Amino acid sequence: MSTEENTVGTKEEPSMVTTTQAPAKQPESTSLAATAPPEPPRSNPFLIFVLIVLFIGIVAALIFVNKGDAPEAETPPIPEEIVQPEIAPPEPETVVPPSIKTAPETPKPALRKLTRAEFEKLQVLESDAMSSHESAGEYYQRGDYANALTQYQNARKNFEQMLPYYRESLGDGHSNTITVRKNLAAVYNAIGEVYRNQKNYPEALNWLNKSLEIREKLAGKNHSETAETYNNIALVYDAKGQHAKALEWYKKDLAISEKTLGRNHPDTAKTYNNIGLVYFHQGDHVNAIDWFKKALAVQENNQVEGNPNAATTYNNIAEAYRLQGNYTLALPEYLKAYRILLNTFGEESSTTKAVKLNMARAYEKSGNATPFAEWLEQSLR
Repeated sequence: MSTEENTVGTKEEPSMVTTTQAPAKQPESTSLAATAPPEPPRSNPFLIFVLIVLFIGIVAALIFVNKGDAPEAETPPIPEEIVQPEIAPPEPETVVPPSIKTAPETPKPALRKLTRAEFEKLQVLESDAMSSHESAGEYYQRGDYANALTQYQNARKNFEQMLPYYRESLGDGHSNTITVRKNLAAVYNAIGEVYRNQKNYPEALNWLNKSLEIREKLAGKNHSETAETYNNIALVYDAKGQHAKALEWYKKDLAISEKTLGRNHPDTAKTYNNIGLVYFHQGDHVNAIDWFKKALAVQENNQVEGNPNAATTYNNIAEAYRLQGNYTLALPEYLKAYRILLNTFGEESSTTKAVKLNMARAYEKSGNATPFAEWLEQSLR
């Protein structure tokens, strides 16, 4: 900021010069008789009056004659109103500020035809990807997370190799390209789930977020597939002990599931169950059981026999009862869960073993005299 300098001018005062005034001269005395002019002759007043009257009369007569001969002045005509032609105001020029000027559109890359070799390669990649994904699911259900991860990663690599070919030959908007991207999102989601079960939570969130990015773009934030990833992210936060954050993600999931799938859908039941788990981990077993039973009501209406999800919920209800010390209510729930898992995955499954161990603990606390193995065998008949 420039500073402005004000110059103040000082008025010069007049010099005060002291002068000595000379004394006034006295008028000289002159002789009037010697300097007076000669006296003019006297005039006749009556004659002068007559001449003035005569002059005024002549002038008046001349004015009267001239006025009668002068033409009347014409009044100028009133001009007609001038109507301006209507001119539309100019359109305001749209000025785009430099900061938001739109960049010229990038031309879309031209599509190309695949060669025969590329087409055959795509067929092999797709077949291998689908086979690996199916095998991974089987390993995952058995609790063999190491082999599940290997197969899921193999499926991921195949889908990722396929994607550029579809984009170059069909474009991003083609249904086949979108299908490959959806498959990638499903694989990313599954990989995240495997890492969660292995308690590798940073990797789990990394892959789940990759899945979420694709699903939100393709399906939107109100789609059941997006809700599934919300649910799995919530599971990670619950496992990390961040219960408030887990409930936040579950609310996103539940709002979508109840709206798009309905309250009687198996995926909605999963969310009910998982919310119950958050309360369970917080030690609020009453609320936990309420949410578990909401899940179970749906699962019992959707294939209770051989339903692994129902088995999980039976086990969760039993665990809540056990921690409350109510072994009489806990043991029947354990048995329901164990029977389903035994028939579905077999005795060597890690999930089946976990439920059996929980049931044995509850049985020991119940005070029954019959050995657990004998009681279990009798109960399964």
